[in-house]
Amino acid sequence: MTEIVYHCTEKIKHLEASNTLPKKMERMLVDAGLEKLVKGKKVCIKMHLGGGIGYTTIHPVFVRTLVDAIKQAKAKSVFVCDGSAKGAEDRGYTKRSIHAPLVSLFGPGGKTVTVPMNFKSFDAAEISKKALDADVLIVLSHLKGHGDCGFGGAGKNIAMGMTPGSTRGKMHALEGSIKWDEAKCKKCNKCIQECPNHANKFNDKGKYETFWHACKYCRHCILACPEKALTTEGNNFDDFQEAMARVIKHVLDHFGKENVFFITILKNITVYCDCWGMSSASLVPDLGILASRDLVAIDKASLDLVKEENLIQDGIPGDYTLGEGSHLFEKIHGKNPFVLGEALKRLGNGSTDYQIKIVD
Repeated sequence: MTEIVYHCTEKIKHLEASNTLPKKMERMLVDAGLEKLVKGKKVCIKMHLGGGIGYTTIHPVFVRTLVDAIKQAKAKSVFVCDGSAKGAEDRGYTKRSIHAPLVSLFGPGGKTVTVPMNFKSFDAAEISKKALDADVLIVLSHLKGHGDCGFGGAGKNIAMGMTPGSTRGKMHALEGSIKWDEAKCKKCNKCIQECPNHANKFNDKGKYETFWHACKYCRHCILACPEKALTTEGNNFDDFQEAMARVIKHVLDHFGKENVFFITILKNITVYCDCWGMSSASLVPDLGILASRDLVAIDKASLDLVKEENLIQDGIPGDYTLGEGSHLFEKIHGKNPFVLGEALKRLGNGSTDYQIKIVD
């Protein structure tokens, strides 16, 4: 089945507000049937709120545009969520700026639902009950590269954003383990500084240790090491993506296709995920906004728009060189970004066939 992917492009016909992206986004939401989707329903907007000194997350104006459209469509209620909303105000996300409450899915009071997975060592997943209790799920994503997943889009927003660290760790564990090369290590501590879970250290004898109960296999330590002293053993990327796909499948099946909607912002497309808590130059020019009722279609359309011939060299860190692969993200991170979509297609949760509908 061919799915429709709406595209608000960056190009404007005349220099006036009605031709800019927020206004195009309003028209796109009307064309896509937002009113029918949300009227009288409790709506959950799942997005990534970023962290640290990052400044390239989704601009609050786009969140507010979406929230206002949902309210105008007479939704029963709407909230915006991420795994943790702590510090979101530092990046401009407040109830006043986005016109909706911000909710942390995990932490104190953050209940989960246990779902059997039965895939190799991935026995079960914990998924946010708060998100699953909504009537409608709108996945608002920011496209960017990702050192572990290959890229961050709608799929990652669900699989990694609606599960707690313990479940993410189980999924990451399917990739393999982390090996330390003492001969290469300079003990600069960058790996320690970049670990979001404080799961690694140098012991009293100067040996590198990982506390596996806290490690979520995000590979920030590996990516941060300038000496390449940390590497992944196993490298079972496809198994990792399969685990993500199975979590996504449960969420999509739970809501039903008639109650999910996907919006992806293709601005400030950087080499790494917003979870790094910092920002860098864009890899390619801004590409606008996409929307679809199909997760696989919107992720594939997002990837198809990112072309190597449009690469901005300043977006590549100085110590990186492009490797082999069929996509720019793969040449940077060594991961095929299309694996997740193919897994979801096989599981019956999306189509790689899509048609672009331009929204002026």
